[in-house]
Amino acid sequence: MRLTCKFMKSLKFLIYFLFFILVSCRTSTYIVKNPAQRTGVDFTQGKWLLNELDCPKGNTEKLTLEILTSFKKNLHERLFYINDVNGLLIARKIALNPNRATLKELKDGTGFDFFINISTKKNKNDISVIGLYEDENSTGFNQSEVTLEVYDLNLQQIIYSQRVIGTDSSKKEKSMWESKKSDKLIDNISFHKSSNRLQIGSLKKILKD
Repeated sequence: MRLTCKFMKSLKFLIYFLFFILVSCRTSTYIVKNPAQRTGVDFTQGKWLLNELDCPKGNTEKLTLEILTSFKKNLHERLFYINDVNGLLIARKIALNPNRATLKELKDGTGFDFFINISTKKNKNDISVIGLYEDENSTGFNQSEVTLEVYDLNLQQIIYSQRVIGTDSSKKEKSMWESKKSDKLIDNISFHKSSNRLQIGSLKKILKD
């Protein structure tokens, strides 16, 4: 009897956990803004330099770790982070879509073959991670975006550019099969991704590309 009760408690916890995951994921969307970018990146040659992220405070370390971990799977010891390299003669903040003159300066100032530049933004941060009694009349959303560019410094040109926007909305569309709403609190809780989590999700979308 004691074992059965313990099993039922574990099963109940698992069901609530799965419910949390499914609802959290269901409300988030990620839109690729540069679908014309159909070619990946050749990681087999050269030395690569990752620039310091242009990122809102509070999420820089997580995003940087995610990027370094992903790129090192392909580049290994040929990837360097800008803050770990001494003697570089460049600005830490490089604007997206640089011209050839800027790319030549990057080549002369670093000596690297490839340069990875990433910018992230929090466009909206209207809703909390837990929402109550949301329906089709609810308003507000969280939204973040990430842009990742790779430059070939020898050819002085952009070889990869992708931008992804992640959004999580408080508006819950009413299903045609939906029955009468329950008054129970547990049936009226919605879970959302924060702007920080949407940044990480957007970055992962690009890295998979």
